[in-house]
Amino acid sequence: MVRAAKRRAATRKKWRVGILGLGHWYSCFGLARALVDYPRAELVAVAWPDVSQREEYAKTFGIDSHPDYRAVLDRTDIDVVHISPPVSEIPGCTIAAARAGKHIVLGKPMAMTALEADDMVAAVEEAGVRCTALQGLARVGSRPLKERLDAGLVGKVVVMHATARWSIAEDWYRSGRPGWFADPTRAPGGAFIEEGIDAIDELRWLAGSEVEQVEAKMANLVHGDIEVEDWGQATFTFANGIVATLEAAWTVTSPRKTGPSPRQNGTDRLEIIGTEGEVVQERLRRPGLAILGAGAPGWVFESPAEEPFGPGVPQPLDHLIDCLETGHDPVASIQEARRSFFVALAAYDSAWKQRPVTLSW
Repeated sequence: MVRAAKRRAATRKKWRVGILGLGHWYSCFGLARALVDYPRAELVAVAWPDVSQREEYAKTFGIDSHPDYRAVLDRTDIDVVHISPPVSEIPGCTIAAARAGKHIVLGKPMAMTALEADDMVAAVEEAGVRCTALQGLARVGSRPLKERLDAGLVGKVVVMHATARWSIAEDWYRSGRPGWFADPTRAPGGAFIEEGIDAIDELRWLAGSEVEQVEAKMANLVHGDIEVEDWGQATFTFANGIVATLEAAWTVTSPRKTGPSPRQNGTDRLEIIGTEGEVVQERLRRPGLAILGAGAPGWVFESPAEEPFGPGVPQPLDHLIDCLETGHDPVASIQEARRSFFVALAAYDSAWKQRPVTLSW
């Protein structure tokens, strides 16, 4: 038995990964760092038109460098592509990758328009490739919490609050400028969708229901010199009666206005209110989880920890590889990404119309 397991491990495929675009460079650098000691996959190539950024990235991680996306898609030695250019280029990259037979880690937000999102889903389904969405990471990482909630940890969930406040996005490390993140021709919105799309997906997942109504406000509270909002707040009413709020913003300015430093000074919080207790999850502070469980005399504070000194796990790539090796469909699927994207678009529609918007599924 032991020898058989060792033989299987020795013959397991090592998946080869290429990157399409360094626009969302935060995720690209995180992926490359995590893959250094990751046994299941290796990073082999990057494609990006900006020669200085591309060469800096390729030399840092010792990989091949290509000026155009097609060069990566045409390579037969690449199995998976991590798609992370500016949003306006994500739909074309996704459709081309699916048609090239590449499995996909999908960047966020997924598209500029609802029609583009529909076309992307159709292309992935027609090609039969697997696609997992970066914005759906909570469906993988927070499964233990959802299982406890479903088991009645705080009774019936009735209200949720999500907060994601950061410094303004930066288009390259210490560039001091938002670049494409604040360009309405290259992104469908500003802080609300860039920082909030992950929370929308998580709220839908935790609610176990679809959003029926959205009421939202958008504004520029700190950065009056950009063409997209730096603050947004929305209230979601779900079909099962749960009410959730989301604040997503680029309002952190200390010690400076741009990130990634001081992105660690941001707030990334989820509050869950049940009929018999509450949960507060802080992703940037410790202890990370505060629970007032059903019938408990007081709060219990937990600090979920990863393996001590263990290598980083490149989520959501690790989940995608699990699916490829087991034949299962991703829980953070492109179909779920599409639905969360539609909710975000409804929030912008509500803010523009200054009234609640009803969604029909």
